Amino acid sequence: MIIVIDDLKIIKKKYGEKMSHLCRDLFPIILEKPGELSKIMQNNFNATHYLYDDIINNNLLASFKEFIYAKFDRSRNPVNLEEIDKTPEELLDSVGYKLVECKTEEDIQAFKKYYAPNEELCTFGGGRLNSCRVFFAVKKDVDRIKREDFLNPERQDEYGTSVISIQFTKDGTNTLSIKNRYNHKVINPDATFGNNLDNIVEGLTKSFEKYYGITQLHKSEILEIPGYVRANDGKYYRYNYEMENIYFCPDNVVIDNFKVKLYEKEKYLIFDCFVLDLEKKKIEEAAYLSLHHHSFKSFIDTITEIEKIEIINTDRGKDIHIKTKDGNEIKIGLDKFNRIISYYNKNIKRIGGSFLDYNTTLEEIHLPNANLIEMNFLSSINRPIIIDLPNIQIVGSNFLTNNESVIKLNMPNLKTAGKYFLYKTPYINIKMSNLPFIIKAKFYYNNLKKLQQLKKEEKISRRSTFWRGI
Repeated sequence: MIIVIDDLKIIKKKYGEKMSHLCRDLFPIILEKPGELSKIMQNNFNATHYLYDDIINNNLLASFKEFIYAKFDRSRNPVNLEEIDKTPEELLDSVGYKLVECKTEEDIQAFKKYYAPNEELCTFGGGRLNSCRVFFAVKKDVDRIKREDFLNPERQDEYGTSVISIQFTKDGTNTLSIKNRYNHKVINPDATFGNNLDNIVEGLTKSFEKYYGITQLHKSEILEIPGYVRANDGKYYRYNYEMENIYFCPDNVVIDNFKVKLYEKEKYLIFDCFVLDLEKKKIEEAAYLSLHHHSFKSFIDTITEIEKIEIINTDRGKDIHIKTKDGNEIKIGLDKFNRIISYYNKNIKRIGGSFLDYNTTLEEIHLPNANLIEMNFLSSINRPIIIDLPNIQIVGSNFLTNNESVIKLNMPNLKTAGKYFLYKTPYINIKMSNLPFIIKAKFYYNNLKKLQQLKKEEKISRRSTFWRGI
């Protein structure tokens, strides 16, 4: 019996109708060989219906087409190892770098001096040599390239690429990551040069293969999609957040140092950087993070003694309804990628430090009984947001310090605020009856003129659907 493989039906099921139409238009030659195109897609991309939009929105159509054809015909322009006559050190020297392989932890720490505070690689946290071969390439004129001369960092600029870490996993796949000097100040810092050594200098991939015996099982060719990581199974995965080389993805996927871990959807829900255990009725951070982030603990501390969990699908994503043993209800709204966009909790009175300080998607938060918030509350949010804190009296430093969007803020009982309070906010719709008292505080880092203007803006809109029925 002859089995007919319909590539476009498979692609439609795995990646959506728009992607199947695109593949039909771009790859008529590959489609002449049944089974080939669907195999290439499934070997290189985790199944998701968002891949089409991410390729189109990032203007990657030409790169995507070239990537797929390169996979179809890997024999094009073959490189003979015998023709490679320069070591990685010699090739990198030709473009101004000095290459060093780190054999000990002390070797790695010697390069920490090149990184600005808060831009250090998690590699410096220790233990990386257990899972990776680690190299550093440093520009010979690195002392000339100053951080302060680059006010608007770009991953491929002179400073960002003046010190790079080239790392290969030790799991047999030799999965490559080229890490940028800016680290997380730029997009995809762990995929500098598109994780393609030949983008640094031609022939470098094969030179590492010949002289170091490092053959990449899944070579990063010419495709780089912002917000995607390539795991050691050769597939690209869309991710929401990255912490210490651990990627938290939609669809209950966590990628730990390029190793893929799938969580059963019947037992768990992965959202933001948290694991909700539906059987044990417990929320926790990913246990394999080497450093415990305060932002995780402070959020988890607001959700304890769970009695019942209900997950409801919505037009935007999901709503998690949690009933605690004392009868209170907590509501967490998620978008289609399982990122937190709304939060309601009348249970909690004190919010710990760095509460959701990594989160970039929150739109509304309602904490009716909270009276104290410690430092770094939502310090990464830079989007319009509604915040309802009717009983808050004290907030610590860095309260929404980086938000340059419109904020609707209800905190009529606020008495004390730390430095950098609403530091970058250009406009605030606010209700704050104790404002004269607050202005007398020592706001060394705030725009006092801006705060004084808030006296005229003490009305807050309550039209949002999030507030209804609360």
